[in-house]
Amino acid sequence: MAIGIGELLSGFQFAEKIAHYVKKFLKQPEPETPASRFLALFDAHGVKPSQIPDFFGHGLSIADCHSAESLTKVLTSDLMEKAAQFFGINRDWLDCASDVVYEPHSFYKNPQGFDVYLKSLALESHLPLRATLYMPTSNNLFYPDDSGVLVISVPVGEVNQRTIYRFELVHYSCVCYWHCRGYLAANLASMLRNYAIVYGSYVAAKVLEPVAQGQRLPVYDYGSQDAFRLKVRGRVSIEELISNPEKYLEGVDPETDKFGHREAIDLWLSMADQMRTRSHTEHSRIVLKFEEALKSLT
Repeated sequence: MAIGIGELLSGFQFAEKIAHYVKKFLKQPEPETPASRFLALFDAHGVKPSQIPDFFGHGLSIADCHSAESLTKVLTSDLMEKAAQFFGINRDWLDCASDVVYEPHSFYKNPQGFDVYLKSLALESHLPLRATLYMPTSNNLFYPDDSGVLVISVPVGEVNQRTIYRFELVHYSCVCYWHCRGYLAANLASMLRNYAIVYGSYVAAKVLEPVAQGQRLPVYDYGSQDAFRLKVRGRVSIEELISNPEKYLEGVDPETDKFGHREAIDLWLSMADQMRTRSHTEHSRIVLKFEEALKSLT
């Protein structure tokens, strides 16, 4: 049976569409450059290219920031260094020499160091610090990625009366380990004592791990306070994690004969003064609860 001209044209059009989508799918992304990463860095923090000159300054113009191509002509090592320091990111990432955006801090077994670090951040702002603790949903002992991360938002300026933040990351390499849980609780208590606002969220471990390792840029959302726009699987009560023995132990590996749980409680009690977030009378009651919890495990 003869094929009509209309059907033939329709077939060609369909084939062209298929070829177009295949070409689009197979098309290699444009290679990143220091200039494209420079623009992406500001955009990730809520600063559009045309807003960079007024916000960041350093002699840049709107024409300079119009595109990566135009920015390349004026971008200097000094400008890149200042941008990296301003947002607290890894200079090697901006140079396209690394995929690690942030180099997260760690204060494992060093609560005093965290206090000094927190004080230095608080001095930068007249507003209370805001932070979010991300915890992994998975506590499978055979799954290696069980990092937690505390993302601290530090105000660095304004654009059209919107506060712009840089993000500080504190990494907790194994939140299921009793030692790590104890120092995490001490850090959170320190934040609450210093009038910081701390939220807590559970996130799938595989989604959380790149963030915890500093391998992702923030995703700016004009209507959200979530710096990385992660899909939340539940909420973490920061107060309860610090002051409720059951919540404190939630997800902690008990190890053989509940050794992990006993050591976690014992560590909390050894740092009881640093765990205080309420009045001395209320804190004494909380300490008693942890002492009773330790007795129940022995």
